[in-house]
Amino acid sequence: DDDDDDDDDAVRPETALRKAATAATAAAAAATAEYDSFMVPRAMDLRSEMDSLARRIYAHGSERARTRTLLCQVYQHSLHGRYAKARDLLLMSHLGDVVNGMDISTQILYNRALVRMGLCAFTDELVVEAHAALMELAAGARIKELLAQAVSSQRYGERNPEQERLERRRLVPYHMHINLELVEAVHLFCAMLLELPNLAHNAFDPKRRSQVVSKTFRRLLDHHERQVFNGPPENTRDFVMGAAQLLLEGEWERAADSVCGMAVWDLLPDAAATRAFIRTKMQSEGLRAYLISSYAHYDSLSLPEIAGRFGLPETKTHALISKMMLDGTVHACWDQPTATVVVQRTEPTKLQFLALQFADKCSQLVESNERILDSRTGSYGYKYEQRDADRSRRPWVERSDRGHYGGGYNRPWQDRRGGDGHASHGDYKPWQDRRDGGGRGGGGG
Repeated sequence: DDDDDDDDDAVRPETALRKAATAATAAAAAATAEYDSFMVPRAMDLRSEMDSLARRIYAHGSERARTRTLLCQVYQHSLHGRYAKARDLLLMSHLGDVVNGMDISTQILYNRALVRMGLCAFTDELVVEAHAALMELAAGARIKELLAQAVSSQRYGERNPEQERLERRRLVPYHMHINLELVEAVHLFCAMLLELPNLAHNAFDPKRRSQVVSKTFRRLLDHHERQVFNGPPENTRDFVMGAAQLLLEGEWERAADSVCGMAVWDLLPDAAATRAFIRTKMQSEGLRAYLISSYAHYDSLSLPEIAGRFGLPETKTHALISKMMLDGTVHACWDQPTATVVVQRTEPTKLQFLALQFADKCSQLVESNERILDSRTGSYGYKYEQRDADRSRRPWVERSDRGHYGGGYNRPWQDRRGGDGHASHGDYKPWQDRRDGGGRGGGGG
């Protein structure tokens, strides 16, 4: 029995098969641990994972790390269609006020987050918000450099090899590029929708010049209209400018077909819904532009006829026209029994606009001539306006004049700012400045 116990306690030698099985088990455990520790896209709740990582950086990271984490969160929310969340994060951080003082990489990340948020707003059918987000970046010619998708050209300044190398290191990879043609299309389309009511006014109406939403769009449209011959559209700009001209002429169907036929909308998450939204907006904005430009030529307008012309339901057409009446854009009223719009006041004609402008320019010219003549003669009273304005800004001047000898208030041209009132009538010289005469006036002092 003792011999049997000694045999059990002895260590059995491992066979080759046992060694292989042990090595395979250890390798599988190491692979599992590495898989669990390595951050790769897998089945997870991405939003909760991003929030947990962001909270960790907010609690223990540096100021620059927290700022970049917030911008990454804004970009991620915009990329997945959560515009309200991205907008609230960006506005609460007040990064727009201090981003110019940050490093270049953070500024690039801010620009990319802002552009992505503008595209998200357009996807959510928020035209004003999309234009506000894209207006500053898309209006310029350096959007590629601002988004770190290309190296800046030499015409903006000389660079040494070190600066060029640093700039190339800041470029984002190609798979992270934002399509610039899509950004341009969204920006110009939103600008067109916002500018159409202003452009529909008479060319001599002051509202056309004073109410400017996008100077870039107006400049491009003026350049397009000055062309002697415009061929078929070749790029995004030609499509949008041609559609704007068609809308101003009342041909909304051709304009909608032209814009909806752009292939760039296929880059958005839901291209069919985007095209339907574009057609609907062009219908309503085309109706507004048509009423602004042409309602003054009618005595009354039929609601069914207007709704049928622009392919809108009568309820929506009624709501749009009523809103324009409340805003004062259209001076008309509803006749409910007949379902017509009765025009109350006609707009001034081209000749009347020119006459009003001529009268304003004449009045400005007369006033400027009177001011020039008054500076020499003092006949029109403009001479004392500046003095009264100075006294209103410096009330101590008027208080220091009280009680001066020599009838000071009857001599408005006399400079009494430094005198003490002891000048005699015989020594009084109105052309002499007595501010540095030791407090006494003239040569007799």
